[in-house]
Amino acid sequence: MNKHFRSLLVLWMLGSAVLLAGCGRDLQQRQAFTVFLQKEVIPRNSSIIIPTKVMRKKFGEYAKHYDVIVDYNKAVTEKVRRPLDKLQDSFSDAMKPEAGVKERKDATVKYLEALNQLEQALDQELAVAEGKISVLEQPDEVDQVFTQAVEKHVRAPAKTLKAMIPATKEMLEKNLEMLNFILANKNKVEIRDGMIQVRDRSTLARLSQMQADIAKKAQDLQKQYKELTSQRENAQ
Repeated sequence: MNKHFRSLLVLWMLGSAVLLAGCGRDLQQRQAFTVFLQKEVIPRNSSIIIPTKVMRKKFGEYAKHYDVIVDYNKAVTEKVRRPLDKLQDSFSDAMKPEAGVKERKDATVKYLEALNQLEQALDQELAVAEGKISVLEQPDEVDQVFTQAVEKHVRAPAKTLKAMIPATKEMLEKNLEMLNFILANKNKVEIRDGMIQVRDRSTLARLSQMQADIAKKAQDLQKQYKELTSQRENAQ
């Protein structure tokens, strides 16, 4: 065997060894990542796990894939969920028994306007996440499990929020309709200590119907929330 051929053979063997080592490392990383998704991420119904440096090293490039889920949840928490909680608290304060009709109306209008902004923020963050997901390159066995994780912690909760916001708007609009009716009939209706007092039967009948409509919307909203939450918990 001449020296030139022997040199080429050595280089080829070294290259093959490096290639095999690289393939083995990728196999270990995707196996570790897949197991993590199956055992730690998909079964969770609460907040998702933030991987440590050790975990990220173990997952290799797949850690960046998981970042899509983490980043989406962080963004939605900051831009949608926390503002929504604050909005609800502020609205509840405005609905205290001693609050006047005008104060209640202003709070309702503010809530409706804020919901529109939160809905837009949710749509934007979901679009960003879906865009990142669409360009990921994954082996089939990783893609199948990763898709389940995305469904559980990105798409399903987004679906829940997207369904809840319009339903909440409907209830608030019904409430606003009632408040406008009360303001338009000040001589017949007033709110005292949180109780609506009416001076004639026809007005009472109209307000009773409005209150029944609001109560029905609230019940439907609560039922819808339970159903969507259950769907998310069962998404595997």
